[in-house]
This record gives sequence, structure tokens and C-alpha cells, in this order.
Amino acid sequence: MQQGYGFLNRPGEPGLFGALMDEYARAAEDFCRVVEAIPGELFLREVLSEDPDTTSLRALCRHAVGAAHRYADYIRQARGVPFIDRFELPPEGIADSTAVRPGLREMLRYTETSLNGWYEDPAPAEKVTFTVRWGPTYDPEMILEHAIVHLLRHRRQAERWRS
Repeated sequence: MQQGYGFLNRPGEPGLFGALMDEYARAAEDFCRVVEAIPGELFLREVLSEDPDTTSLRALCRHAVGAAHRYADYIRQARGVPFIDRFELPPEGIADSTAVRPGLREMLRYTETSLNGWYEDPAPAEKVTFTVRWGPTYDPEMILEHAIVHLLRHRRQAERWRS
């Protein structure tokens, strides 16, 4: 499969942000591959959980897609470009496992545009920091690394989902 896995408009961009976006696309592909292989009834089945993001695989995927948007919005806000404050994916945004791939594709392409101008010259990004809602101060490189690992973590969780 081509680099970018269809998640990116411009796979293979140069520099650290190009590399991070390519790896983000790879993590998204792995996440989608696992989720798409899960039977529909298991994907939708709800279980008791104190965390609303883990009551079903559907809820977990809704969380993963929404978080991808929020990570890009941290960068966009810090750059002074339009963003959505505390984006939430509507509940109907992930009707079944086939909706995850297009949802992540949209969010990764949104992230891709958030980095415009930094692919060839990442120096301005070194001056950008922001505090995330869970407390620490991040920079654009760190939030993208977090975004990649977030998908990897939830891919593993989906692989082990309660049967």
C-alpha cells in the first residue's frame, strides 16, 4: 500500500513533520484494520465502564477520531489559525466500524493542513508551545507523537476487546 495509506493528501513530505504525519497515517491504518475486522455486534455492544469512552468499541473509536481533531486544534490555536475549541464528534459520527476510516482520514488531513509551512522549515514550530487540557505543556512535535501513540494504544485495546 502507498505511503500515507489514503489518510494524507501529501504523504512523504520532508522533515520531522513529514515523518510524523507518515507515521500517524501508518498508526491510523493499523487502528482501522483492527476495528474493521471486528464483527458489528461486538463493535456496538455496550458494557459497564466508569469511562464513557470505553463503554463500547464504537465509543472508543468516537473518542479516537475526536481526539485526532483536538490534537490538531492545539496546533492551530497556537498558530493563530481557525480552530474549534473542544471539538466533540457527534454521537452519530461513528455509526459502525466502516465510519472510522473516513473519520480518521478527515482528521489527519485537517492535521496535515495545520502544519502548512513547517514541512520544509520547522524552525518556527520550535517557538510554539501550548498547555493541553490534561496539564502538561506540549509543542507541535510532542502532540503529534502523543497522537500517534494514542492510536497505537487504542488499537491494542481494540485487539483485546471483551468478547
